[in-house]
Amino acid sequence: MEILIRDTPEEGAQVAAKLVKKILSTRSQPVLGLATGGTPLRLYRELIRMHQCGELSFKHCTSFNLDEYVGLPPEDKRSYHHYMRSNLFDQV
Repeated sequence: MEILIRDTPEEGAQVAAKLVKKILSTRSQPVLGLATGGTPLRLYRELIRMHQCGELSFKHCTSFNLDEYVGLPPEDKRSYHHYMRSNLFDQV
């Protein structure tokens, strides 16, 4: 495993987004395991920016979340489903 250290969270998000871009562009059916919370938000914003600039596509991508609440409807604002739609999926 390679550990990458950057000076700022923004730089870290840019590096991580480039790694995601590589996966999306080199695999025919990429699968991403995605997290929620505050930590990945900069990454998601960078992925949205790259998508809006035409730098990457999520067309053939499948994703899954690392966590979800049992019994909580997807539209509930506390659900991770809602979090992902609000912070990434609805914008790509």
